[in-house]
Amino acid sequence: MKKAIVYGFLTAAAIVCSACSAYIPWTVAVKPAAPLRPDVVLFTAEPSNIESGNSVKLEWEVKGADNITIDNGIGPVAPNGSLEVKPDSITAYNLSASNAGGTIGYAVIVNVRPVVKIASPASSVNACGPTNNQPDFPLSLLPALGKNEEYVFFKGAVMVGADNHYIVLHNNPSAHNPIWAELKSFLQTDQSDRHAYISGKFTCGDFAEMLHNNAEAAGIRAAIVAIELRPDAGSGGLSNHSFNAFETTDHGTVYIDDVSSSQGFYADKIVNFKVGEEYSSTPIFPQTGQVVTWPDMGKVVSVDVFQW
Repeated sequence: MKKAIVYGFLTAAAIVCSACSAYIPWTVAVKPAAPLRPDVVLFTAEPSNIESGNSVKLEWEVKGADNITIDNGIGPVAPNGSLEVKPDSITAYNLSASNAGGTIGYAVIVNVRPVVKIASPASSVNACGPTNNQPDFPLSLLPALGKNEEYVFFKGAVMVGADNHYIVLHNNPSAHNPIWAELKSFLQTDQSDRHAYISGKFTCGDFAEMLHNNAEAAGIRAAIVAIELRPDAGSGGLSNHSFNAFETTDHGTVYIDDVSSSQGFYADKIVNFKVGEEYSSTPIFPQTGQVVTWPDMGKVVSVDVFQW
């Protein structure tokens, strides 16, 4: 009887242990860690605010990338490097780095300030900025203008465009001060901002002249404004910029900068500026992919022309 009991116990134990042994040998499948994306340690543009015709140094350092490219015609680059570029208008440089883990992109924006040139008709010499007074000259040396036309005088000289033609304002005696909605409607259809920005041929003074004259022709009173800027804090150099002003009957004086970025977007921008503060502008008709706030152009030092 005791043997039977012992036998029965052992048999049950064997069954239990047998059941356990079916689950003991198991393994956990560990999913491999996903590859890490590249690491962009550095991507800079110095200086990031230049006058037209000057160079910028792009510098970058990327780790863990199989492929690295920079757009705007630069193409594939090494993981570490630098390159001098000379953009002729505001430009975004995009760096793209990829490996098996994915792609990462970084961008730097370079602001290019178009320069207002000033010329003395007496000497036919151009000066890239009104920081020094020009010599006096007899007005009789200037070509005669038609009715309701006028030159823009700027510190003893006459403002000229990038191609050295005299800036001439065509005024409409019947032009009126618009409401803001009317001005916006005009700006949306006006083609001044679609003109190509061409260094040395068509820059800010030319844009301001064209917008002024188009507005006056459309019966909207317009002004041209020229200011001096100090691009970098503490630097002694000054540059010039030109844009337009309109006196709206419901929103007061509105400043408009329509210098094109050559990106194919509406470039009409509303300007916020005050002497002693940074010059900044934002698009009136923002487009998909467009810079929302355009880079500051520097601190406003003075307003040298405000001519209706």
